[in-house]
Amino acid sequence: MARVEIVKRKSSSAIQVPIELIRAKKSAGAAFTFACDSSGLEDKEIYSELGIDAGYFSNIKKSKATLQGDLIKPFCKIVGNTIYPEWIAYQVGCTLVMTKSEAEQRLEEAEKRARDAERKLRALSDIISKAGIE
Repeated sequence: MARVEIVKRKSSSAIQVPIELIRAKKSAGAAFTFACDSSGLEDKEIYSELGIDAGYFSNIKKSKATLQGDLIKPFCKIVGNTIYPEWIAYQVGCTLVMTKSEAEQRLEEAEKRARDAERKLRALSDIISKAGIE
């Protein structure tokens, strides 16, 4: 029978870090460590949640190993920041951009149409008012 261990961990709140601090890191390990330290979580809370062992985690921090690509999203969610992938993107001359879901794009378009309609309504109301039509 499989055992399930429930680990109660502290919540890491999302933080914003100046991009210059991220880009100043000299190695992937330094960026990874910065991401971990910025979270306020203990290392064990992070590597346990990711399902990797302490030794491998330590090697990532020393730039002797890298975090698997499919673990980057869960890592960012755990630590509450995108410091590590932002540093990686910078290494190839890029930066991260948050993608919008289709629903977010539709909402943005609908809000723009609503603002445009309100502006037109105000303009028509002004014209009617100036013409003395009630």
